[in-house]
Amino acid sequence: MRRIILVLALLIFSVSLANASYMDLFKDGRITKAELTNAVLNYMLHKSNLSFEDVCDASYVYLYWHGKPKTIVDSANDTITIYRPVKRIVALSVDSAEALAILGAKGEVVGVSKYVKEEKRHFPVLSKLPSVGSCFSPNVEAIVELHPDIVITYVKWPDKSELEDKIKLVDPSIKVVRLDFYKASTLREEMEKLGYLLDKEENATKYVKWFDKWLNFVKSRIPEEKVKVYTCGKPLKAFGEGTGLYDLTVMAGGDNVLKGKKGYFDVDPEQVVLWAPQVIVSWCYAKGYSPEAKEIMKERFLQIVEFPGWEDVPAVKNGRVYVISSDIGSSPALPVGLVTVAKWLYPEKFKDVDPKGIMQEYVSEFLHLKFNVSEGCFAYPQ
Repeated sequence: MRRIILVLALLIFSVSLANASYMDLFKDGRITKAELTNAVLNYMLHKSNLSFEDVCDASYVYLYWHGKPKTIVDSANDTITIYRPVKRIVALSVDSAEALAILGAKGEVVGVSKYVKEEKRHFPVLSKLPSVGSCFSPNVEAIVELHPDIVITYVKWPDKSELEDKIKLVDPSIKVVRLDFYKASTLREEMEKLGYLLDKEENATKYVKWFDKWLNFVKSRIPEEKVKVYTCGKPLKAFGEGTGLYDLTVMAGGDNVLKGKKGYFDVDPEQVVLWAPQVIVSWCYAKGYSPEAKEIMKERFLQIVEFPGWEDVPAVKNGRVYVISSDIGSSPALPVGLVTVAKWLYPEKFKDVDPKGIMQEYVSEFLHLKFNVSEGCFAYPQ
């Protein structure tokens, strides 16, 4: 008798949910066993508004997420909640594309930044995907046409009025996730958050362990007496607090002369002379995986060492000017950049360390590329 009552109750409840939408399953905050059972039953009886994909996603969420949606707070401090497994991703930056490769999520990417398209050595698979513009100039129409579940972009770029606001007008179900993947201060946490969101925690943990290994290694060797360092793009374009390069030099143990000055800004050449940095580290947007990278980085190097009036700046005078590619200076390959900069600042402390070997490990173990790093150029002089 009790079994009959239970069956009747189940049938009555299933009929009440026959016209439910996918999101109705989360009205009480989670998908329960009864709700999932009824969703499947109504679908099989052709009494449901739910699609086969809806039923599959609901089953996945119940089995692997304990019936609850997933939520993170991204680096723009926005709360992102997803109710389905992420199957389609647009990577609006090179750094997010690299993070997705590390996490083993290349198969879920359906669209990429135009800059990823240009880097065939770096992204042999992702470079074949459709371009959706860039973080500086996104093609919202192209993004929406790809029907992504999420779009990943930087915190600063593009402005929300150029991305989120426009996407909401067409397809509000698409989530924009703002994660940088280039700052030493946030990279570790961002990789963990994306790994959680995509069910790639194992790969995220493997990366974080590698990240921590080299971070702790560098910390253990930094001397008490710090070297003064100036960070820039072009000679007079300073990279102050909050920029990836500034964070990198501080993490490597440098006493950055730009302390207290935020962001990217122009400086007077005489001010650099007064600062008297012992080391100058310049960031260069050279594609480190390309054969042309070395010449591009050399040109930036010469711009600094030959800058009029800087011949007596200690860094120039003593041959301690260096150029770092964005591929290791501000990207998920940042531990390579960290060791590289630490060796520039304190050559005696890190004389037994081979940054090129660490880069080869990263390329092989995390990006899964058959690429000899000696065929590219990631730092100059090497």
